Amino acid sequence: MRDRAMSIGWFTTARGPGSLNLFSTLMDWIHSGDIDAKVSFVFINRDVKGNAYRQCLIDMATKEGIPVILFPSDSFRPDLKIKDLERWRDAYGEGLREHIADHPMDFGVLAGYMLIIDPITCQRYDIINLHPALPDTYTGTWEEIVGKVVENRDPCYGATVHVCSPELDRGAIVAYDSFPTESIVNAPISADEKARKVRAEELRREAPLLMESIRMLVDGEVSIRKGKVHDSDGVEAKGCSDLSARVSQALERSM
Repeated sequence: MRDRAMSIGWFTTARGPGSLNLFSTLMDWIHSGDIDAKVSFVFINRDVKGNAYRQCLIDMATKEGIPVILFPSDSFRPDLKIKDLERWRDAYGEGLREHIADHPMDFGVLAGYMLIIDPITCQRYDIINLHPALPDTYTGTWEEIVGKVVENRDPCYGATVHVCSPELDRGAIVAYDSFPTESIVNAPISADEKARKVRAEELRREAPLLMESIRMLVDGEVSIRKGKVHDSDGVEAKGCSDLSARVSQALERSM
């Protein structure tokens, strides 16, 4: 038994409703006791700039007494970003680490975090990322990925939670969720409508996937060590957890 609740660092760009829903769902699961943890801080990598979703997330965190750290990447050393993106990423990562230094966390969660984390930060902290694609398939933004799913008429789609790594969306996999898409991608409707329907279902399922993955870490069902996922016995996991059934059950409970 732990003598304290685990501390989670929450990293987000908070640009839209998906990011807001993820944080809101996390707080619901914490308040209900489904996740025995606390949020140490919320780190936002953009300025508010009139973004209503971003402001709403800030207000929600503030109401919960959670420190909010604003460190806008879009205004951070733009000259260096144009000249040398890798050096810029390292410099921003150094600033990030300075900003969170006074807010200890057991692990971090990237939830709609629209930046690649620098190598030193990946090595120094255990961080997981929610990626809107099945394991070992597509990289990129959700718009790009859903477009490929529709174009290729993939029979299934879903999301993955993986360990944050310098290589984009290729860290060790914690868990994933999958759902069938054949009836959508083969339907006699426009590509845009297919993409909208596929994305809507993925959005509906990604919050419980992330929550179940966080719960696995908090409960010791899995752990992260040096960028690798280990089971409850401390043995490096050979596969990854398919949480599709758990996600469906969580959705049924919430109805």
